[in-house]
Amino acid sequence: MDNNEKETTKKAVRRFSLRWQLALGMASGFFVIFIVFALLLSGLIKHHYGALPNEVIFWLWVIIAFGGLAIFIFALILTKVILRPVRLIETTIEAFEDDPMTEVRASEVGANDEFSDLTRILNRTIDRLQALISAQQQFVSDVSHELRTPVTIVKGHMELLNRWGKDDPEVLEDSIKSSLAEVQRMETLINEMLNLTRAEQIPVDNVKEITDVGGTMHRVYDNFKMIRPDFSFTLDDDLSTKARVKIRQDHMEQILIILADNAVKYSLDRHEIHFALSQTANRVEIGVQDFGEGLKPEDAKRVFDRFYRVDKARSRAKGGTGLGLSIAQRLVEAYGGTIALESAEGSGSIFTVYLPLYVEEKNESN
Repeated sequence: MDNNEKETTKKAVRRFSLRWQLALGMASGFFVIFIVFALLLSGLIKHHYGALPNEVIFWLWVIIAFGGLAIFIFALILTKVILRPVRLIETTIEAFEDDPMTEVRASEVGANDEFSDLTRILNRTIDRLQALISAQQQFVSDVSHELRTPVTIVKGHMELLNRWGKDDPEVLEDSIKSSLAEVQRMETLINEMLNLTRAEQIPVDNVKEITDVGGTMHRVYDNFKMIRPDFSFTLDDDLSTKARVKIRQDHMEQILIILADNAVKYSLDRHEIHFALSQTANRVEIGVQDFGEGLKPEDAKRVFDRFYRVDKARSRAKGGTGLGLSIAQRLVEAYGGTIALESAEGSGSIFTVYLPLYVEEKNESN
């Protein structure tokens, strides 16, 4: 038995549980109140009718004793029922302490009361902590896997220069260029991994910013027309009114930029990108279409996976890390939306983002 288990056992032996405290408290209260009542009553009877018979006094004390015992037993049963959620919460916390990724959760018992609220808060907190732990573990695993190759390349060039390459100008220049390129790729990878981790940890309930999707789309559309003059960009804006979404503007721009950049990156001879905006009664739909390589069905199913590249060699040559679409998906889903892909090999792809429209509540407008 380790020190923690011994300490827990000692505490359990010494502990005077809340259940016993409440039961003894209720029984003691009954004794005090009933004794005071009996003394006052006997005093009044003695004053008006004379002294009570000893037999009556005896049975009065018997009633007090059995009444206190009955109250004590009843209090034990009552507190056991009342404090059952506390025991479930304690069990859940102990399970989480032993295994942070445990699937044990406190179940709601009885009425919709303060204990039920506490149980829901505890379960949400554990879910959030486990999501953060999983994101951290995934981050470390992915980064270590993806950085292994560039680190090995840089190390190889440094060892080459250390042995004899520094005396050869051509080898020196080639090694420096290759090392700088790998360092740049590592920097890009780390930044995108951090963006992905942040996207998985967005506390949506705390986001108060409302973004006009149409205005953001037009801004991204104009920017891409300016920076990529070799492409033809078109925008079909079918919005009849402002499409307002509860999302941070920088996140909305990031989603659109990722999709537009992906469309540009994987276009072939037909340099044409098509944007589309529309809305229904409760959501806005954003489409980004390219006419490039397209995807096979098996590739389309995995395109949102971390680090997944259809053609790793070509993707790396184009500057891709395989994280952009993962970041876009995490951001969209964090704000209660979905992202879908329609693609055919050789005919291009259409990414469609669905986000719930923001409806202003009456109390907010007031």
